[in-house]
Amino acid sequence: MNNISNLGQALDQIARLKRQQNTLDSLSTQIATGKKTQQFSGLREDVLRSQRSRSTVNQLEQYTLNIQNSQRRIQLMTNAVQEIQAQANTLVDSLTVAVQGGEYPDFEVIQKLADDVYDFVKDIMNTKDGERYLFAGSDSAIKPIDDKGLFDSFLGEFIPDNSDISNPPIVASGFVGDWGDGTITTQEFINGYKNVSENVLGYSTALVSGTTGEVRVRVDENSDFDYTVLANSQGFKDVLIGLGVLRVLPTPANSPGALNDPLATRAADDTPPFPSAEKQANFFAVIQDVLKTLVSGIDKLEQEEYKLALVEQQTSLIKENQRLQINAFKTIISEVEDVDVTQAVAEIQQLQLTLETSFRVTALISDLTLANFL
Repeated sequence: MNNISNLGQALDQIARLKRQQNTLDSLSTQIATGKKTQQFSGLREDVLRSQRSRSTVNQLEQYTLNIQNSQRRIQLMTNAVQEIQAQANTLVDSLTVAVQGGEYPDFEVIQKLADDVYDFVKDIMNTKDGERYLFAGSDSAIKPIDDKGLFDSFLGEFIPDNSDISNPPIVASGFVGDWGDGTITTQEFINGYKNVSENVLGYSTALVSGTTGEVRVRVDENSDFDYTVLANSQGFKDVLIGLGVLRVLPTPANSPGALNDPLATRAADDTPPFPSAEKQANFFAVIQDVLKTLVSGIDKLEQEEYKLALVEQQTSLIKENQRLQINAFKTIISEVEDVDVTQAVAEIQQLQLTLETSFRVTALISDLTLANFL
């Protein structure tokens, strides 16, 4: 007696249902994620295009991040330089008016401003981006300038006895004191403060020794740009020295430098506040040099500002080009990896109908028994 079995049909139908169910799951995942597959192996022959494009995008994005970080720092540095220029220009304008007028009625006010600006400039030279000192070169963890009062001690002060100018000065210390009591000439005084060492000005050992390196931004595999501006560049030093000298000079009435001629102190017209012509000339010579030093510093800082602006402009062009490249490679990635959601939805709807039909067929086959037939 032969038996008739529908087991083979049932197993085949079950396998078909499993394949359709897997396809349904895959389409559902595609719709949810927007991707054709969750593994690179699922891309088959397009896997290399995807991997290479992704690698290039990651590399370009890293270079773009480098540029963004450098541009933020360049902007901070540019703002700092511009602020120092603005403050120094204010003093230059005030001194210029005084020099042209031949009188210094507001000299003490100018000195007070110079004192405030001097401290402000030192703070600006220590500008930071996070934990990085921007004017310290590659040794960015080291504070570029730390005022320990050495420059003040180096300059000193001179306070004559106004009650009797034939008496020794009340205070005569440092270069100002030597100039005031006639130990050194006006030109020697000028040469002294213009050649002051960077150690005395308070610069870090790394800057003084020149061991700090450049600060550069890597923009691609083959190129980088130098945007180094050091706190001990000549522009910064000129402004610092000019302000430092201006803030400690004795007032015009006390005639700094007049005592280069010891006999001048015994002249009747030396009685303050009417200094002799020689005293006026000495004072005028120093003020003129301070003005010259400040203007020189401002001009040199303008060159540093131009350098920073040039690097910012160049890197901006490169960043824009990289943005276009990133978009192009992301388009390739999208073409390779992204699924057509509209098509996937249509396929899943068609598959749902197919599954419903398959389930009906499966149910019908399972009911094909002799008992049901009878």
